[in-house]
Amino acid sequence: MGPVGEAFHSDRKSYFRNRIRALIGLAAVAMLLLFLSGCAVSQESDKAIPEASNGVIDLTGWSWEKDGIVPLDGVWRFQWTPGRSGSSGTGVKNAMVETTIRVPGTWGTSETGNGVRIEDQGYGIYQLTIKHAPHIGLLALRVPNVSTAYELRVDGKVVATRGVTGMSAADSVPYQQPAIVFFDGDDDTTELTLSVANYDHRRGGIRTAIVVGDYAHIEKQRTMQAAQELIVLGCLLMIGFYHFGLFVMRRKEKANLMFALLCLFVSLRMGVIGEGYLVQWIDPLDWAGAIRVEYVAFVMAGWSGFGFFRTVYPYEIKRYGHTLSTGIATVLIAVLFVVKPLTFTSWILVYQLYILFFSSIVLVALVFSARKCREGAWLSLVGVAGLVLTIVNDMLFYSGWWRSVDLLPFGLLFLIILNSFIMSKRSSSTFEEAERMSRQLKEWNNSLEEKIEGRTAELQRSYATLEEAKRELERVEQSRTQLVSNISHDLRTPITLLRGYLEALKDNVISDPVKRDHTIRSMLAKVEGLNALIQDLFDLSVLEARKVELTLEYIPLSEWMQRLTEQYSLEMQEKGIGFASVIDVQGCPGAKVLVDIRRMDRVFANIVYNAIRHTPQGGLIRVAMQTFADRSEMEVSVSDSGGGIDPDDLPFIFDRFYKKDKSRHSSSGGSGLGLSIAKEIVELHGGSISACNLPGGGSEFRIVMPLSA
Repeated sequence: MGPVGEAFHSDRKSYFRNRIRALIGLAAVAMLLLFLSGCAVSQESDKAIPEASNGVIDLTGWSWEKDGIVPLDGVWRFQWTPGRSGSSGTGVKNAMVETTIRVPGTWGTSETGNGVRIEDQGYGIYQLTIKHAPHIGLLALRVPNVSTAYELRVDGKVVATRGVTGMSAADSVPYQQPAIVFFDGDDDTTELTLSVANYDHRRGGIRTAIVVGDYAHIEKQRTMQAAQELIVLGCLLMIGFYHFGLFVMRRKEKANLMFALLCLFVSLRMGVIGEGYLVQWIDPLDWAGAIRVEYVAFVMAGWSGFGFFRTVYPYEIKRYGHTLSTGIATVLIAVLFVVKPLTFTSWILVYQLYILFFSSIVLVALVFSARKCREGAWLSLVGVAGLVLTIVNDMLFYSGWWRSVDLLPFGLLFLIILNSFIMSKRSSSTFEEAERMSRQLKEWNNSLEEKIEGRTAELQRSYATLEEAKRELERVEQSRTQLVSNISHDLRTPITLLRGYLEALKDNVISDPVKRDHTIRSMLAKVEGLNALIQDLFDLSVLEARKVELTLEYIPLSEWMQRLTEQYSLEMQEKGIGFASVIDVQGCPGAKVLVDIRRMDRVFANIVYNAIRHTPQGGLIRVAMQTFADRSEMEVSVSDSGGGIDPDDLPFIFDRFYKKDKSRHSSSGGSGLGLSIAKEIVELHGGSISACNLPGGGSEFRIVMPLSA
């Protein structure tokens, strides 16, 4: 295999290896989604989940121990007080409207029972009656983040509050954090009253489901969710600090810095959403500060992620793209500290489009990189594609158009893990390359003298090769000179005779009609000889250039032998020469060859007529065909009982214009091209031809050709 073939083979191996890695990445995405869906399981049985209707949900047939937890989804009773006048349709500010509403759902995207759409800012009271079988022990409610303050009562008793709820913005204090409350299930009904106030966020209401179950199941769900967030948070922090350490050790690797920032900003965002661990750990961090941290981390994660891919793929992502990303990120972050949370949260689409736009640029760049088989491009492409899907999911989820969970942290984590693997692989490859080069340098130092001797020997062999090439060029030049001389001689002799005949006819030197006819016939014979010579030269040049189109057909060996026998046996009998044909097909009774039979007839005509010319009367010409049990090829030989070939001439008999008669007199017969043409035709069929002298006298020509499958 040549260098081009090796490169092509290597590219194909790299291409399929990248595809396999991409498939592994897709499998990892599927496993991640299964993991997330597993963490969000709301029940453990196949029983249909009841839904609330008109503020009542019937769970009397629900077993807390066997069926697990159940979401309190459905239509709740609802009392609404708008944050601005006119929102209720009554035209009276702070007028209480009693209706129903579907839970979960944000206020601005939900339609109440009376058909009026409400605003996201205001005050609302949710009420639900839960009918259930009496339960010995504690039941529990898992309340998610509610925008942006709430007070929960169970059977009229306050059991949980987040922030301060009020009928106006001045009376409310926003705060978001999930909660678990416990209550006795001794009675067969439980009344829930959830007061919610929102004057500070673009979306108010209950975004995700409130679930109820016994203590064990609710505690298990909270533990799973907390473990899930802590595992992701811990992974992000470890990966981030690790790559930051790599950057500190080697400042030239800007990709490590951008990657570390990406991990740390994503972990910072996770710390203030969900369970809100960062808010719990830092007491002075209020809701307004936490949501600003969330948005800053969101923007900076997109900026650092784009900067990372810009550093890794500088040819696909231009410098001005990173400059544009930096400018937009600066403006978006500045807005966060100038306007109120209600304003910038209402512009969430701008922040999401910022992330989506630059993620799309990276996605397109990675597609081009993957097509160029750049290292790690396929894995990065899978990671960015997964990230874009989670961004779209969260855009729909936070806009209230999609029932889901916040998947962006997990999409970022998946992307970070894949790129961390790529960077680790690159670092490992760098170290391996350094170690390999160190070993090679050590070996070269230890074997320098041996290498010098080897190079000297190679130079001597190269010199010998050059000498041989020089001699070959001299031989070719001599052959070319001889070829020109032979062609000019073979053309000049008949042309000179033709000129003499024509002058004799012109001067009436030949006046006798019989002699005149004889002369004309001689001239025609010379012209035909010239035509034959020119045709042979043309055929040989075409064959040597491999510009011949063969008309191939499958010929059984027995049929081929019969064809040769019919062509030459009768003529040999007339010349008093014996003819024998032998065929031996060992284990291949139906053996065939794929040949252009017309051109192969020309090969055998040259060989057989040479044999006839050198075989005396009473001699024997033998044609034999043979197959071999261990080889997929056949051999055909033509032998004669003549005087043989001079050993000095054997190496040259297949050269063009070669004749034993060095005087090259044309009367000796033949152009000297027949065996050259025969050799080219045989080799064009994928075979070989050779000649030798027989021990008992005479010569033999052997043709070896492949058998057809």
